[in-house]
Amino acid sequence: MSRATPLPDSYLDWEDFEWNDPDGGVVYFHGVLPTVVYPRSLRPRIKWSGLGLMVSEEEIELWEHEEDLEKKSPGINFTGAVSQGGDFSKMLGGLSILEEIQTCKFPDPEPRRLHKYAIRSNNPIFFIEPPLSDDDWSDWLEMHAIEVTKPLKLLSNLWSGRKFSKNLSKMLKITKKPPNESSELAVASAITSAWWIGIENTISLELRNLRDKRYASRIRGALAEMRNSGIEEPILLLVCPLAQRTSLVNALENMPLIEMPLCTESVSELNEEE
Repeated sequence: MSRATPLPDSYLDWEDFEWNDPDGGVVYFHGVLPTVVYPRSLRPRIKWSGLGLMVSEEEIELWEHEEDLEKKSPGINFTGAVSQGGDFSKMLGGLSILEEIQTCKFPDPEPRRLHKYAIRSNNPIFFIEPPLSDDDWSDWLEMHAIEVTKPLKLLSNLWSGRKFSKNLSKMLKITKKPPNESSELAVASAITSAWWIGIENTISLELRNLRDKRYASRIRGALAEMRNSGIEEPILLLVCPLAQRTSLVNALENMPLIEMPLCTESVSELNEEE
């Protein structure tokens, strides 16, 4: 369904939705839960022209490395991530006690599954996060690092466990399970949303807006690049954390300038993966 107005921060509906670009094309938002394997009923069934991933091109090498590690020693990525502590570790700890659904999988299962599908189908793949070689993005990362390492921010980490629990309690009250699926998916949604809130609260609204404006420009750029390639009404399947969709849609509603060229993966140069 199409959304013409900004979404509320609490928008965590399971239903995927569309955003229509006035210049042509549609962004189909597919919200996922980090490290969680989706049942078939939640997987996108539309016919899409290109895939948008909320990662940089460097992330693919990490995914491949994680897959190699899992083949040699199943569960090693989970063990390593938990041992690092922080909110991500707390998220994994909460997900790991769920028994009816598959969680704590590495690499992130839904983005990786769709990435492989796009390669097999020879669909263009767009990396929405800029590469590390991008000067403007490097500046943003530097500003991000400065903010999260301020003394007061570091001091607040002493109460991070309490904050995570508070956010989780709040999200458990508003998340709902998808129709005809396990109620544990609602719990997983609440856990991953609590993790996302914790991440967002570590930086200023101004810095978040700068990031989301850049993301939105590159999302629009993906549609523009497909239009320029001859696809009249392109559909971009954008895979992003369920809790992140709101900020992305709101940024798109502000109609940022298109960023061209967009870094894409040349599927013709990739080996098909099973």
